[in-house]
Amino acid sequence: MEANCIDMTNGRERGLDAALLDRLELTPARIDAMIEGIREVAALADPCGEITDLKYRPSGIQVGKMRVPLGVVGIIYESRPNVTVDAASLCLKSGNAAILRGGSESIASNRAIAQCVAAACARRVCLRRRCRWWRRPIARRWEL
Repeated sequence: MEANCIDMTNGRERGLDAALLDRLELTPARIDAMIEGIREVAALADPCGEITDLKYRPSGIQVGKMRVPLGVVGIIYESRPNVTVDAASLCLKSGNAAILRGGSESIASNRAIAQCVAAACARRVCLRRRCRWWRRPIARRWEL
């Protein structure tokens, strides 16, 4: 909540319109909805490893389809801090790495949320190696 207050103050100072400020704001009800979303994703069946369409080929071998992680999912989104939690939970559940980049207006909120997600993963042995948080500055823009 403290980080979100920083984002809200900065947004007002920068003259963001009311609609963007509303999307940026984290209220107790929105945080509860984020937590509920995490619980719903956690309750889903593991999507990885499911085998479907298993058939025997004339040679006698079995061929089918297996669900596997995509690998790395990159998501760029506007200043909605709740998307950070939604995207991270879906990527973790599906066994994918995630590169998340929210709008600059929500940077303090997104950093705080990412640290919470990383801390939660560190407490779960099975997720310790699957969650990292890097604090990198925005890449320099090259001018010609």
